[in-house]
Amino acid sequence: MHETHCHSRYSGDVDKQKGGTIDDLCRQAVNIGLESIAVTDHLEIQQIMGNIFPPLDNEGIFKDITKAKEKYKGVLEVVYGVELAQACHDLEKTDNILAKYKYDYIIGSVHAVRGFPDFSDMEYSAVPDRILKHAWELYVSELEELADWGNIDTLAHITYPYRYFKRHGRENLINLFEKGRKYFEPILRKIIKKGIALEVNTSGLWQDTGISFPHNDLIMFYKELGGKMVTVGSDAHYPGDLAKCIPQTYSVLKDLGFETVITFRERKPVFHKL
Repeated sequence: MHETHCHSRYSGDVDKQKGGTIDDLCRQAVNIGLESIAVTDHLEIQQIMGNIFPPLDNEGIFKDITKAKEKYKGVLEVVYGVELAQACHDLEKTDNILAKYKYDYIIGSVHAVRGFPDFSDMEYSAVPDRILKHAWELYVSELEELADWGNIDTLAHITYPYRYFKRHGRENLINLFEKGRKYFEPILRKIIKKGIALEVNTSGLWQDTGISFPHNDLIMFYKELGGKMVTVGSDAHYPGDLAKCIPQTYSVLKDLGFETVITFRERKPVFHKL
């Protein structure tokens, strides 16, 4: 079993008192029998509004990852990853960072669209329906922009805003389960063509949403379009949440006809039979 998306206390949204060090995550990964773990702390390129993520300590992470790779050699594969969010908001900054830090694995994500705070940080009670619909449309278009840019290994938790729309009783505005294929078909086609994997993020299953991101119909649609490359991650922010719902998700993927899941090593895909 492989954990491809988790966060240490270096991530700006992790409680520094409760969050784990990189070594804590690796130790827990060994305890639960993982074969590999990708530590993918948040690198938010630009927050248009709000500032919930302080700058990432890239140097500290690199040092800790290097130590962990040596300490757990032969026991656990430790992958030097990053969750690169809003990459297209400042491509010069993004390119400079990627030239400096030689990641094994890059997750691409969108948490905040231009002109809005992170979807997790919006004051939904104060936002009219038409503005929320507009934010959703921007989200889909920025995912497509990210796919066009393409310097990522997997596209993370597509449908991310749905968690917060549902939490605040506004999920009817996007009608995801009837319109999801229409929203995401251009994006899925582009990542398939470019050899970018689709992430199945299990956090919605073990938190409050009841579905993975994306949900099963979109995963099946990705396969129907010819997609074969899938990463699976829990998005754990604390060691105790590592790999939650990953075994169940492997079973779902197998039932949907997938034969493998993938991890990355030096930004090259490694296939693991389900």
